[in-house]
Amino acid sequence: MPNAPVRHTAPKPSDKITAPNPSAPAIEPYYKAVSGKYRAAKHITALLLVVFLLFSFAFMRDDITLENLRYLLKFISFTNTETSITATKINYPSGEPNRLELFIGDLCTLSPEGYALYDARGNQIMAEDIKYASPVLKIGNRFALCYDLDGNAFTVLNTFTKLHEGTSEYPITDGTIANDGSFAIASSSREYRTAITLYNSDFTPITRILKNDHLMGIELRPDASQIAVMTAGAENGRFYTKIELIAPGADTPDASCTLDGLGYSLYFTENGLCVVTDEGISFLDNDLKVSKAYKHSAQLAMSHFSDKYLTVIYSSAVIGNNYHAFIYDLNGRLVYDGALEGKLIAVDSDDSGEYIFILTGTTLTRVNLINKKIGTMEVTSEAIDILVPTADSVLVALKNYALTYDLNSFEENYFDRISGNDSNTLDTTDAADTTADTPETTTAADTTADTTATDTTAEQNEGDTQ
Repeated sequence: MPNAPVRHTAPKPSDKITAPNPSAPAIEPYYKAVSGKYRAAKHITALLLVVFLLFSFAFMRDDITLENLRYLLKFISFTNTETSITATKINYPSGEPNRLELFIGDLCTLSPEGYALYDARGNQIMAEDIKYASPVLKIGNRFALCYDLDGNAFTVLNTFTKLHEGTSEYPITDGTIANDGSFAIASSSREYRTAITLYNSDFTPITRILKNDHLMGIELRPDASQIAVMTAGAENGRFYTKIELIAPGADTPDASCTLDGLGYSLYFTENGLCVVTDEGISFLDNDLKVSKAYKHSAQLAMSHFSDKYLTVIYSSAVIGNNYHAFIYDLNGRLVYDGALEGKLIAVDSDDSGEYIFILTGTTLTRVNLINKKIGTMEVTSEAIDILVPTADSVLVALKNYALTYDLNSFEENYFDRISGNDSNTLDTTDAADTTADTPETTTAADTTADTTATDTTAEQNEGDTQ
């Protein structure tokens, strides 16, 4: 038989031809065993997760509520990590009034049209249907408190979602929030002029404080260890302001003092408390003893606290827009004073607290307390507020949008003198009565009782102290 030709079949694409690679390192048996254990652990974990979810939905369905899901998301934040606003213009709905704050680097707005959050690029990243007739916005390091002044509703939010909603029986007059989410809502009650309900970070009422005097302001320490309550009354034809420091759940104040005049604003400092009344400024220690005090030399127009400095601005003319600014450090030492011209609109500071910004008319003034310099620049007209992300960037807010101004090339000059003096310093031995008075009522809250009884009192200068 003749020899048949040999046929060569081409290898299929699916056929894998492997050749030993002499350079490839040999896998040790130990690592093969460890890899197998990790692979098994991964599959077991996935299986346990499925079993847990099935068990939860089958036997714990009643505990899966919207409120519990909100609490689960309480400490989640999906905001940007940028420290400066990069958008040249941020548009938001107009409203009257429109409250604006910087909330962890984002622009937060609250108006009768609703609540919204905008990132550094100007994109809306959150919106909530919170429609209050007279909205007030208070910002902490991680949470925001919204309430309706002279209304009955309040809301707590983080940068991702709405966490808690509540109502009060009587109209709300003030509110404050700490960095851990603890907050307080103030109002009146049927029997008392002042009723303050303090809530912990789980949104549970823990303390109810009742006072007969009129409420002028409340402030929580950043760590929520104490609340400062400022009330006012009259005696022998003169007004007085009483300050009390109360720990959550306590029956009596930790400290109290009485100052002359009507309380205007109060701020916690590292060393104690700073109080502004219509008669003067008082720097108090943690026991509410007056360390330094000043009498007002003119009509008080606005005050601002930057964590390191207190800025007070006075009207220096009966007619016209002439003002004078004084800046004090936490020890009560005057570090700057200077004249301002134009309609006073707003005062703010950067996160470091070392740069103070004042907007008068179309002139923006920046006081650099690190290098002892001052500079001015012209900005847009019809501004309603300023917000300071960093020392080199400022947002000038109008009714329905905000413009970003870059201050990297900002021109400054040294301020080499302070025109004021300490001639207005009070004698601190007579400046305040530091004898603690017996409180009318300060009781731990009964969580089954009505903890939101409120009543109407005067508006507490919200626009001036933002």
